[in-house]
Amino acid sequence: MADLGDLLGALMTGFIRARRMADEQTAALAEYYKDNPLLEGLSVPRIRIPELTIDMPMLIENHVEGESGEMEYPAKIADAVATQLKTTLSKNNIKINPAFHKKFLEAVTSQLESAKQTGVPIMKETVARSVQSAFSSTLTKTNTTLTATAKEVIAKDLRAKVSTVSFAKKPVTSSIVANIKTADVKEQASNTSVVRLKITLKEEGLEWATQSSESGGVVRTLQPE
Repeated sequence: MADLGDLLGALMTGFIRARRMADEQTAALAEYYKDNPLLEGLSVPRIRIPELTIDMPMLIENHVEGESGEMEYPAKIADAVATQLKTTLSKNNIKINPAFHKKFLEAVTSQLESAKQTGVPIMKETVARSVQSAFSSTLTKTNTTLTATAKEVIAKDLRAKVSTVSFAKKPVTSSIVANIKTADVKEQASNTSVVRLKITLKEEGLEWATQSSESGGVVRTLQPE
C-alpha cells in the first residue's frame, strides 16, 4: 500500500527518466553516425512518446484526513525575525536607525496578528509577505533609506528565517492510500471494490534560455520549447 500521490509521482518520474535514457542513447548514436562515413549522411533516429495512456486497476484502502496547521505566536515570530535582522545588518555592515528595530518588531507583530485573525489557513508565504510588508512600512515610517542591494540581502535572510519559525504545528495534507499489487487486486476484485485509474501523460519539453543580468552576470532559466 502507498499514498496515491506517491504512486502517480512515481509513474510520471519513470516516464521522465525513460525520456532521459532515450535522449542519452540518441546522443551516443549521433556521435557514432558522425564518425561512420557510411552513416554520417543519414538522419539519427530519435524515439519520443508524445502521449502515454495508463489504465491501472487499484484498491482504495484508506483515506487519511488532513490537519490544518497552526501558526506560531506572532510575538515569537517577530522576535525571531527581529534578531535575524540585527544579525544580517551586522554581518553585512549595514547601518540603520536604532529606532527602526522597535518599530519593525511592533509592525511584524501587528501584521501577523491581523493575518491570524482572518481565519484563513496560514501558509509560510502568508507569514513571509506579512514580514516583508512590515519591513517596507517601517522603512517609510522611520524615513530610512537603504540601497537596493541591502534591501535584497535583508529580504532574503528574513524570508529564510520565516520558513523555519512560521508554524507551531505544520499542516498535514489529506491522502488516499491505494494498493496496486496485481495479486491483491485479483483476489479482492469486484465491481464495488476495484477502481480503475486511467491517466494520460503528455510530453512537453523545456529548454535552457540564457540572458545577461543587470549586474553583468548570466541568468539561465527553463522555458517551454
